[in-house]
Order: sequence, then C-alpha cells, then structure tokens
Amino acid sequence: MIKKVIATGAIAGVMMSSPLVGEAALGDHTLKQGMWDNDVHQLQQKLKDKGYFHYTETTGFYGDITAASVKDFQKRNGLKVDGIAGKRTAEALLQSSLGKSNILKQGNKGYAVSGLQSELKDQGFYNYTVDGIYGPVTVNAVKAFQKAKGITVDGLTGPQTIKALYGENGVRVKTEVESSAPAQKASAPVKAASTDQKQGKTVSVEATAYTADCDGCSGVTANGTNLKANPNVKVIAVDPDVIPLNSQVYVEGYGYAVAADKGGAIQGNRIDVFYSSKQKATEWGRKNVKVTILDK
Repeated sequence: MIKKVIATGAIAGVMMSSPLVGEAALGDHTLKQGMWDNDVHQLQQKLKDKGYFHYTETTGFYGDITAASVKDFQKRNGLKVDGIAGKRTAEALLQSSLGKSNILKQGNKGYAVSGLQSELKDQGFYNYTVDGIYGPVTVNAVKAFQKAKGITVDGLTGPQTIKALYGENGVRVKTEVESSAPAQKASAPVKAASTDQKQGKTVSVEATAYTADCDGCSGVTANGTNLKANPNVKVIAVDPDVIPLNSQVYVEGYGYAVAADKGGAIQGNRIDVFYSSKQKATEWGRKNVKVTILDK
C-alpha cells in the first residue's frame, strides 16, 4: 500500500518504467508533451506571467494547452515552432521582455526583437533577415505597420503597437497550421476551455479522494509519479479498462488531471482524485461526477 485513501480503501500503486524527471532549473533538460514534473510547473508559470499560458492554474503536466502556449511563445520570439521547451526556448523565456507594459526601440537586441520581426514579416511589413537587432529596417517596418493600423507612428513597439500586432492579451492566437497570407486582424484571446469545449469520451463515475500523507505510504503512483515530491500535481486513480492509464482527463469539479494511478479498490466507473492534504481529500468526500477523456 502506498497511500491512504479517503472513503475508499487502499490503492496499490505499481512502479512502472517511466520515472518522474528530477527537479532542475528551467532549461537544464528538454521538456515536451507527455512529461510531468516540477520543471513543467515552472515553465507554465513563466508562460503565464508573460501572458501565454491561459489555463486557470499550473498543473505540472505538459499537455496540449502547454504545447500550444510554447508554440505561441516560440513564434513570437523568433524560435523554431515545435512546442518543445528546449534550452533555447527556456533561455528566451527567461530573457524575453516583450510584454504589454514594455517598449522596444531602436538599439534593442534579443529574442523579443526577433519575435517582433518575425510577426511583422508574417504580416507583410518586414522584408529583411530576422536577426534580433532593432535597427533602421525594423524601425521602418514598425512605422509602416503603425500607419496601416491607424495608430501613433513613432517606430516604437509599445503597448498600443503590441495590441495591434497580437490582440488584447498581447498574444496573437493561431491554429497549429496557419495560412502564410498576412493576417487581417488579431484573433480573440485564448480562454480556459470547459469540458463542453473539449473533445473526447465522457463517462460518469463515482469519485472519492485520497492523499499520500500517511505513515508507510511511498506516494509513488502506478506510472512513477512521486506525489510527495510533487504535491501540486493533479492525478486520479482509475480502472484502466474504463479510463486508460496515462490519459489526460478533465474531471468535473477537480479540473485537468492525468490518470496516473490504479488500485484494487478502483473497479469499473470509479476514480480517486489526489489531494496533498487530508483535509481537502476529506472535504471532497464521495460524489458522482463526469470525466472527459481528452483527445490528443
């Protein structure tokens, strides 16, 4: 038995072959879709601070929302758009300063300038090499853009110009495959999706809660996630015949999570949701909820 179960009985976690990546500084190792560790929390928080990660909370799971947020950041900062947070993406994320309250001007250099040039190029205003240098060519491109949008023509990339480039949130939202034609207007800001907006199979289950805060509990789930080392993760225990192990899910009243655990007490349409504290697990109690198994 690896953990204490609230109102359910014992869950027997089984160690699998995909251990949790150890905690490290952002950029020390590559983060990509399907991973789950504290570094993903840090990545999501950095993206959230800069207006790219639009889900209500950081989950520590590198799913579709995180990958899309990374792609938006990479696009705006002149990086390879692959949705993988490697060393260059992490470095740009830690250095990038192009936000709603920042101003870029002639003489500036770096990733933020590269992203600006790339965006202007996509919209048909910049016809030079994306070099990350805010020189005369970039100034002229910004002025041409400003004139076309009917805003103050000063060659500076401030809040007004950023809003015109990327929309209300300072981020131009794009689909993963976008036309190469210049954009006519910014898309609407990304909003956190509800279960109704999510695509996937929905099942009704009886849900209880559990915690790893107990004597003799290892806190390691069936897929190797260490719940004691990562108390903020959202995981659920499932019957793999009903909800596949390692699938990403949305649980009514709990949020986005990963089916990371299983156990003898969880049979059929039943789940256990994880909470780091006994109090929260007890407050959850026993209830009937809907679980959406999200399409990848």
